[in-house]
Amino acid sequence: MRPEPLPSHGARQTAFAAALLDAAMPIPDGLVAPGGGPVGRRFAVHRATSTLGSIGALATRHPVLERLLGAETFVDLARAFLRVDRPRTALLIDWGGGLPDFVAGHPDLAEWPWLADVARLEVAWSEAHHAAEAAPIGLVELAAIDPERLAAGRIVLHPSLRLLASPWPVAGIWAANGEIETIEAGAEHMVVVRPGADVLVHPTDAAGFAFAAALAHGARLVDAAAGALDIDAGFDAGAHLVGLVRLGAVVAVEAVTEEIAA
Repeated sequence: MRPEPLPSHGARQTAFAAALLDAAMPIPDGLVAPGGGPVGRRFAVHRATSTLGSIGALATRHPVLERLLGAETFVDLARAFLRVDRPRTALLIDWGGGLPDFVAGHPDLAEWPWLADVARLEVAWSEAHHAAEAAPIGLVELAAIDPERLAAGRIVLHPSLRLLASPWPVAGIWAANGEIETIEAGAEHMVVVRPGADVLVHPTDAAGFAFAAALAHGARLVDAAAGALDIDAGFDAGAHLVGLVRLGAVVAVEAVTEEIAA
């Protein structure tokens, strides 16, 4: 009989990483301590350190969620999350984007349906905080653009901009840092952006949210305004655009010459 082929280096690394973050898994084959002895205790220490580091990174990204759940419950949640979604790289700030969906599907948290959107806001905040830099335009620059060119153009939004809509007042929950007594249903629409040093969480209405979302997806200003008007007949596209500029959320206006010619 032919001997079984040895696992590749990549396969061994994958098995090692999986076992490192899941205490239920056995120690991978082929590991030996210095001198050839057993690795049980050494691997347990390494496993504990890695797990705690990952949980700590998740707590840093989700401080309000941790406060709402309590530290012990958050650790239990993070351990369960680690079993299904492990860090892909050593940059732990990039990990944890799947936690909101995990929270939303967790049966033990079904009584608190707003928790998942709090986690989504924290993900949006973190992404905005670490997004690329870009210089926003000001109202003087906006006013200098020909109105027809502006209407037919595309508004380039800041790379840090994130949008979040929720049937729950998650911005208020987040702003209170978890110090809340009662929560009542109430839809909120939020623009998250970091034009300078600080991340801003700005509330808007449903039409303004649809307007910003259309712009973020590359719609011309006139088309984004038309979509918002379908939601609110009194929507003022000019005022909302000025509001986005004041937030530092607009970095450029691009002409769409081929569409103008058509």
